[in-house]
Formats: sequence, C-alpha cells, structure tokens
Amino acid sequence: MNTANILVVEDEKVVALDIKRRLLRLGYHVTGMASSAVHAERLIIKTLPDLVLMDIHIQGDTDGIELATVLQKRYHIPVIYLTAYSEEKTIARASETKPYGYLLKPFSERELHVAIQVAIDRFKSDHSLRKSETHLRLALEAANLATWETNPNICEVYFTKNTQGVLSPVESWNELLEKIHKEDKSKVLKSINLLRQQHEQRMEFEFRVIETLSHLRWFKLYGKSFFIEGSDEIQVVGVIQDITQLKETEEQLSSAAIVFQSTAEGIAILSTSKKVDSINNAFTTITGFDQEDLIDKELPILSKDNLGDTRYQMIWQHVSQERYWQGEIKTFRHNDQLVYMWVNISTVTHANGSISKFIVVISDISAMREAQEKLSYIAYFDGLTDLPNRTLLMNRLEQELKRSKRYKQKLALLFIDLDHFKRINDTLGHQVGDNMLRAVAKRLKSVLRDSDTVGRLGGDEFIVIMSNLPKEEDAATLSKKILKTLTEPMLLSNTEIIPSCSIGISLYPKDSNKQNSLIQMADTAMYAAKEKGRNNYSFYSPEMTEYAVHYLTRENELRKALQQNEFKLFYQPQVDTKTGKFIGLESLIRWQTEKHGLMPASEIIPIAESSHLIISVGNWVLTETCRQLREWIDRGIPLLRIAVNISIRQLTDGKLPQFISDLLEKYHLPPDCLELEVTESCLQDDDICLLTLKKINGLGITISIDDFGTGYSCMGSLKQLPIQRLKIDQIFVKDIPKQEDDCAIVSAIIALGHQLHLKVIAEGVETLAQYNYLKNIHCDELQGYYFCIPMSAHDTEEYLISAAKSGNFEPLKQLPPH
Repeated sequence: MNTANILVVEDEKVVALDIKRRLLRLGYHVTGMASSAVHAERLIIKTLPDLVLMDIHIQGDTDGIELATVLQKRYHIPVIYLTAYSEEKTIARASETKPYGYLLKPFSERELHVAIQVAIDRFKSDHSLRKSETHLRLALEAANLATWETNPNICEVYFTKNTQGVLSPVESWNELLEKIHKEDKSKVLKSINLLRQQHEQRMEFEFRVIETLSHLRWFKLYGKSFFIEGSDEIQVVGVIQDITQLKETEEQLSSAAIVFQSTAEGIAILSTSKKVDSINNAFTTITGFDQEDLIDKELPILSKDNLGDTRYQMIWQHVSQERYWQGEIKTFRHNDQLVYMWVNISTVTHANGSISKFIVVISDISAMREAQEKLSYIAYFDGLTDLPNRTLLMNRLEQELKRSKRYKQKLALLFIDLDHFKRINDTLGHQVGDNMLRAVAKRLKSVLRDSDTVGRLGGDEFIVIMSNLPKEEDAATLSKKILKTLTEPMLLSNTEIIPSCSIGISLYPKDSNKQNSLIQMADTAMYAAKEKGRNNYSFYSPEMTEYAVHYLTRENELRKALQQNEFKLFYQPQVDTKTGKFIGLESLIRWQTEKHGLMPASEIIPIAESSHLIISVGNWVLTETCRQLREWIDRGIPLLRIAVNISIRQLTDGKLPQFISDLLEKYHLPPDCLELEVTESCLQDDDICLLTLKKINGLGITISIDDFGTGYSCMGSLKQLPIQRLKIDQIFVKDIPKQEDDCAIVSAIIALGHQLHLKVIAEGVETLAQYNYLKNIHCDELQGYYFCIPMSAHDTEEYLISAAKSGNFEPLKQLPPH
C-alpha cells in the first residue's frame, strides 16, 4: 500500500479531480488540491506533503516552474511536472529547477505511478547523499580541513574550501603558492611532485603562509597517491588543515612549561585525590622535596600532621565551596628547617563544573615574616634599650588598670627622669649618652619585681608600672632602690660618671583612675623632686598641679606680654681690668607687669625656653638692642660693644645668622659692636649649633661662652670652637678670695683662656677684694654690682654720656650719625 502524501497543483478543477481519483486508486494520500501558487503554499505549510504534482500553467502571476523553485529552496519537496507543453523553452526552464519527473498529458495511471515511485526513491537517495555530504562538510569544518587533488594530465592542484574559510581568501592553488613562505615553498613543491610520480605514497608536512606583513598562518597538508582505475595515470588527493591555532597553543604550552619551571613561586599540581601529579623546580628549592619524593603522595605542607585536623578540614572545605584558598602556613623543609609559606590553592574544572585538578602555588615568606617581626618589635620596643616603648607602655598600663579595678588592687606609676643627662650627652657625645641609657635600663630591670613593667617613654624618661601594690610605701621603697642603683659610678668612654635621677610617683586609685592623668601627675611630681635638689623622689599632691597651672598661666602671660610690648631691656656695664675704663654693656631682659611690677629674666627665660617662645623673645632682644644702639649713636654717644644672650633653640632654628645680618644692615651697625653669649651646652657635639655659630662668627660678630665652668666642656675641643671670650660664672666669683677651691678654678679658667688666646670676663663682681684678686690674676674684663647695677635705657644713656665726658669710656670707634 503506497502511503505517500501528495499535493496536486492544477488550475483545471476537472483535471485535478481526475488526478486525485487516480492517486487514490493507486493507494496514495492526497493532502489537497490547489489552483494557484498562493493556495499551494498555504496547503504546503499546513500539511507538508512528500511530493507535489505540479502543472506548469496555473492561476495567478506565478507559474508552476517559479513555484517549484520556491518549494525546492524553502521546503526541499520533490516536484513532478504534469503538463501538456513540451516545447524546448518550457522544458529548459523546468530542467533548471531539477524536477523529479516530467509527464506529458495525457498520461496513463501506470506512468503516473512509476514516475511517483522513481521520484520518491530518488528523493530518498538524494536526501541520504545530502546528509552524507553535510556530515562530511561538518566533519571537515570541525577539523578545520579543506580537500585538494591534482589533475593527472597537467601539473595543477585543485582544492575545495569549506564554509569556515580554511584557505580564505585564497581562490586558487597558484594564489596560495605565491603566499607560501619562501623558506617552505620548495619543500611543498617537491613533496607534491613526489606524490604525482609514485603511486601508493602517503605524505604529510607543514608549511607557512604569509597572510599579512605581520601575521603568518600555519597549514598541514596530507596527501595520498594511487592509480586511476583502468589506467596508468596517478591521482593524488588529500586534505589541508589550518593549524595556526594549534601552533599558537603549542607555543603557549611551551611558554607555560618554561614559566612553570622558571617561576620563583613553587607550583604543585594535585589530582582530585589531593596526590601530587607534578611539581616545578622552585617547589623543590623552597621545600627541599624532589619530584620523586612527592609523586602520587600527599603534600607534606598540606597534610593533617602539619596543619592539624581542624585547619586541614577548614582549608579543603573552603576550596570545595569557593574553588580557592590562600593563607600563611608554618611548616618545615625536607631538612626540618622552619619555613613560613604563603600558599594559594586554586582549582581546574571540567566543562560540567567538576574539579579535575588542584593547583598549589607557594612562596617563601620567611624573610618577610622576620621583617614583620622586626617591625612589630620596633613598633612596641625601644631599639636602644630593648624596653617597652611608649605605645606598649600605654597598652600595658591600660591592661593593668583594668586588672587593678577588677581585683580592687592598688597601682603605682613611677616617672623617672635622669638628672643633667643633656649635659652628659652634649659633652661626651651621643654615643656615650646612648650607652648610658642602656646601662640605666639594665639597672632599672635589676631592681624590679617580675610583675613590674619598665619602659622608655622617650629621651631620658622612663616609666615603671607597679601593679598589685600592697601599700603605698612599697612605691617609695622601690624608688629608693632605683636611686641607689643609679648613683653607682659608670665608666663611659674612659670617663667615670655618677648618674642620678628624679622620680615622680602617682597612685591608683588615690590620684586618678585614668592612665593619661596618672602619667601627667607622675610627671608633675618628678619636677617637684627635681626642685628638691634632684636625685630624689616625690609623691604627687594636688598642690603640684596648682603650680603647673601657675606655670601655664605664666606662659600665656608671656605671650600676651610679647604681643603688647611689655618687655624692656636693662643694661649692665663691663669694665676693662687694666684701664678701669667702661668698654661695653650686657643686655638684660626685664618684664614690666601691672600686678608684680618689674620682673627679672629668671621669670621669663625658663618658661620661654620650655614653651618655644624663646625664639620670639630672643629675636625681640636682638632687635631692641640694635635699635637702641643705633639711637645712641645718632645722639652722639660713641660706639660700644653690647653682649646679648642667645639660647640653644635660637641656634638650632637655623635662621639666626640671616636675621642678625639683616638687623646690622637695617640699623647700619658694624658687626664688632655685637657680642653673642652662648652656654657651653650649645657648643658640644651639636653640628647645627656649631655651623650656626661659624656663620655668625663669619659675619665678624664676637662669640663668648657664658657661665663657663658650670658645664661639662671638653677642654681639648675649645680651640676648635668659633669663640673669642670666656665668661666666668658668678658662682665661682662670689666666694673669692676667701674660698681656695673657687680661687683655683677661676685662676685655671683665666690661664686656659689666655693659652687659647681668648679674652676672659668675670661676672658677679661685688666687692673690692674680688676686684683686686681678679685684677692681680690678669682677668681681662669685669662685670657686676661693684661697678654698676643693671640700668634702664634712659639711665644707661646718661651713664654713657657721663663716662664719655669723664674720659672713662673706651669706645670701639666713632660712626657718623645715621
């Protein structure tokens, strides 16, 4: 029984019905009858027949041949023409549509049946062929292949490109041959000629094609030669494949292999069972394990024995969920040497998302970890003394306060400051000062309990935290031990030094329950201990805070005084010992207050020094001195030398030389009219101070050492200093000539100064006996109440005029009025 579904396209309804009856008798199924192209296409979309019987002349603008063309392209349905027309032109048009039959009307039922059966069989065969061709085409495209063959008669090669354009945009063998790289062309021609000359040969080779100036494509050619059946001619066929991507992949794999073996990071590839597949050279270098030690084994660094069960489970669970893990691992090399590693575990997955490999990358961070530990040490410990620094001290004090509060215990805080450390540091050098701080730290630790904490707050300041204090007297007991141990002599750079310290004590909870307050109170108590005469200790009391408030109030008053010009200069004459003539003055600052009246320099300078006001105050003194001197000169008073005290803060400011130079230029003063008095501490082992003094001395200004003998001057270095005068401090003058020790000191200073070609001036001369003694031992200049008390500018002016008239004035030189 024939079951093919057939559509009849016929414009004559009677003919169409006749064809339908015949088809039904032959056992076919008629899906419908159409008289026009539009009607036929609707039925085709609806029923999709196996075959169409097509009349050429049908209704509408589209004839049967044109409709058949559409059906072939859109639906691939076989068509048999049924027509009464057999002229050549119509047949030619019909042939172009490749019909499956052509029946001329009238035709028999048998002819119709045969034509339909042949068409259906042929269509099945064509369909199978198309399927095979499509399969082959897709296979070639999947493999990126194109076919090629040779002509047996002429030396020519043909190829068929696939739709992926393996040889695009090459259109012929000659065109391809022109693009083959010159180094490969002879190889290609020689290989193809060999195939053409010998049968049953197989050959494959690679060659390069220049696609653009900057890009090459790689091809692989496969070929086989054989005799054409029934002749002695040799046929060659084959395929050509674009292997550019394969070559690039090979190159990438080669590069990856080089990187794998050359990278500084250790790499291990693990199977899904976490066993080692391979490792690189760096992995061996870092861990000490060779490839044969680890293949098909678990990585020791990631084992439970090394990580512990908890961390092992955590790491691999994270890898399973997140597909990666990274972190630090402490482990051991093959030689049992400790090593810190940064480990990164990642995964390689299949297309379905399942894990196929684990990639473990390790870096040796032992050096980094050591550096971090050093940085951590630096952050919390003092590099000089190895004691806890300020940061760690504050942390421990906070913890001890919490602990004391929890257990209702007492706590003492000891604030320790070394006495005269700056003098020692400046005199003997910073290295000796550092060694002294180290020795002090060791001595402090030697007298503390295990529960106590000692740290260096900074400079020469230390703090001791006494936790779990049974009674307050224990803090005093420890302070006495500290004072005793620190006063034992130290030998530093072949110099024996007996250090001492001042200790301030604050108590928790008596004084405060806050760490900053306790430190501030202990600091305040320490200053009270210094005022007792140093090498002492003192407990904090509220009165000390009142004194500190007074100090702060005084500082604010000083700032206001500077702004409102409340300072004044007084002047004290200086006398030449040999002639008895007046030769100069010293400027002395005073403070005119409404509440306290005229206040001396001792109420100004210490507070100004500690509050950094000293630079502003010092600059005011210099400016007022130069202004006053210019005013006196303009009034006809002969030029004289005026000495001005300079602090160490002014010297370290660095701007002082230019400031003085500008003042001299502004007031038209010669540099030798100005003398700067500096303390000994300004001159010892301070490169900035020495450089500043050299610059000032280079201007022609005289420099003298004030209060000489009270510090720790290194006598051997005096000849290298930019000084012209020594000033003996009044503490050595007040008891001469009665006190033999003071007489010896004064005589030694004068002799030393003269040996170094320096002038020597003594201050604090108040009696005739002192004057005569100093004159007899050849002290160059004198200053003190014996001659004149410090005077205001107005009184000094009258004194200068009187001295000039009496001839008791020895001026530097006379300047014309400004």
